[in-house]
Amino acid sequence: MSWVTTDQAEALWADAANLDPEVLELLLESAHTDCVAFLPDGADDTADEDVPANWKLAEVYQARSRYNAVLAGGDNQVGDDGQSITVFPLDWQVKQLLRPKKGRPTFG
Repeated sequence: MSWVTTDQAEALWADAANLDPEVLELLLESAHTDCVAFLPDGADDTADEDVPANWKLAEVYQARSRYNAVLAGGDNQVGDDGQSITVFPLDWQVKQLLRPKKGRPTFG
């Protein structure tokens, strides 16, 4: 079960509206599994009301990343002209949303 609905995903990710609803749901569920696995130790994957907004965004971003990976295939290229994209298993933006790095005080 994902944290976001397909309607929420479509509002945040323009291409999601063009996907088959079953495919979108599969991408969201897969992204949910990835995100839960990366949550900090002790984080609770509970009721939707308690899920932080940044976790929901991370799930949509990860679903979009998975979709782009499928489009790119094994050679990391999209389109007729072979534009290259780099596909990461869990993008740094998704990681930052799930486990934000705290700033360190600096002296200088």
